[in-house]
Amino acid sequence: MFRKRSILVFVLLVIAMLTINVVAYADDFDDWMKAAQMGPYAPEEEDWDAVYEAAKKEGKVVIYSSTSRIFDSTQNFEKAYPGITVEAYNISGTECLEKIEREADSGIHNADLLMSSIFSTNAADLLPRRIIVNYVPPEMKAVIPEAFREPVLAHRFGTVVLAYSDIAYDKPPIQSIWDLTKPEWKDGLVLRDPLRSEGSLMWLALFVRYADEVAADYERVFGEPIQLTTPNAGYELIKRLLDNGLKLESGSRGVLDAVTQHNLKRPPIGETTSSKYRDVLSGDYQFEILWDLTPAAGYAYEDALVVAGYAPHPNAAKLLVNWLMGGGDEKRLGFEPWNVPGNFPVRTDMETPAPFKPIAEYNYWYGDEEAYELVPDIIDFWLTHI
Repeated sequence: MFRKRSILVFVLLVIAMLTINVVAYADDFDDWMKAAQMGPYAPEEEDWDAVYEAAKKEGKVVIYSSTSRIFDSTQNFEKAYPGITVEAYNISGTECLEKIEREADSGIHNADLLMSSIFSTNAADLLPRRIIVNYVPPEMKAVIPEAFREPVLAHRFGTVVLAYSDIAYDKPPIQSIWDLTKPEWKDGLVLRDPLRSEGSLMWLALFVRYADEVAADYERVFGEPIQLTTPNAGYELIKRLLDNGLKLESGSRGVLDAVTQHNLKRPPIGETTSSKYRDVLSGDYQFEILWDLTPAAGYAYEDALVVAGYAPHPNAAKLLVNWLMGGGDEKRLGFEPWNVPGNFPVRTDMETPAPFKPIAEYNYWYGDEEAYELVPDIIDFWLTHI
């Protein structure tokens, strides 16, 4: 009896200690938000001169970003705000997420800002865990719709699309994604590895999410209802693409190298992002986008810009958020690296760069909570059938 009571007392003590730690952690985080003027303590108006003075005392700001264009923007930031150094790290979205979670779990707080679509897709998990905090510069609220600033701030929209060689083909070579399952398109699709590319993974997940539309498109293409060997038409499409010789590359550069083999009799179709269209304009590549592909022209995603929980340089972080959103400068130099064809600004006072139209005019699918929840099953299915 004494042994049982001792165990009970020990368990109760452990529970009490954990409760105290959780409360202390919550109070500690609240203290940080108060000092940083983040979250519920963010002011209705920022005194940017005062923020700059405080940022100079902090001395630097650290950002993990999945886009290499962060370097162009932050170089101009350092010129605009002398006394603040930017440490920018260009790593994939998946690596960004893994790194910030690992650091947070270890009580390490190196990063101030995070920029990647993965923080949009995982916001519902990361916000309550205090790994990220949403911060919207007050001036931006008037020009960014609420849907693009809550629960996290969207920096811009990008899209996952299919590209083809417009030198080898004088017109779009396919009309439906199902065309790529036909024998004549054996080995005809190149994909960024979905285990390394969140955009590629979500593109696949949306076929499963909108399986009814995928099934209807199959019937339109083949003239008969689809016969399933998998749970739904989305999974069936993935399986048949794999069975027809789908190829993988580590990133968009490898995909576009394959697509632009213009001398081949039938260069493959490649999955990439619309922002790569800038390489066409610069002359680095020559390709065109399948604008009217069915059942959807692509997947539209938002790249989030969030503050890391317990950011050690919160004032410099605020300045950099505002800068990256095109604030702090009449020329909007902070946003300039992304103000290119293939990117879609979230600010209503910015035009979509030509030759692209506003994003709403395209038949894109958008990710939602249901699609995000499918991702573990998609990965399991992929690993089983690859």
